[in-house]
Amino acid sequence: MIRTLIQDVLLAMLLGVAATIMFILPSVNPASIEQQLAPPGNLVASISWPAGDEDVDLWVSYGDEYAVGYSNRSTKIWSLLRDDRGITDDTTPINMEAAFSRGLPDGEYAVNVRCYACTKVPMPVSVEVRLADGGAVWSGTVDILKNGQERTAIRFRVADGQVVADSANQVFKQMKRKS
Repeated sequence: MIRTLIQDVLLAMLLGVAATIMFILPSVNPASIEQQLAPPGNLVASISWPAGDEDVDLWVSYGDEYAVGYSNRSTKIWSLLRDDRGITDDTTPINMEAAFSRGLPDGEYAVNVRCYACTKVPMPVSVEVRLADGGAVWSGTVDILKNGQERTAIRFRVADGQVVADSANQVFKQMKRKS
């Protein structure tokens, strides 16, 4: 009789603990709400070029800051994601570089393309500049005509977080680089 009573009490306690855990656990660890990951920056500039051993570089700048590219990968505003050197240290035939901005302060932005080591010229380089929300600022092709050539794909101004209408041009901008 005492044995049955002890078993009943232990079973009741075990059920009580299980019920408590079942009611408390969901509030301690609520179901996750799926959130879409935000893009890494407010502005994304990217270039791509035909497969092969060609080494084309993306250079971006904001105002009079030092340019961001293979030898200077980050400033207050821009960061280069990867320096693609053609087939060197690469497992895919895709040739692409991209940089993103942290913030979108007022001022002038410029995107240059430079052929660091090109054996096939002219070299068509696709350029795309997009806002994080997906809005296109500019896309097109820049033709590099000789090895070592650098060209400005696009320059534009931003004011109040928006690209200023009719501010885009392709006037060459010599970018300030760290020595």
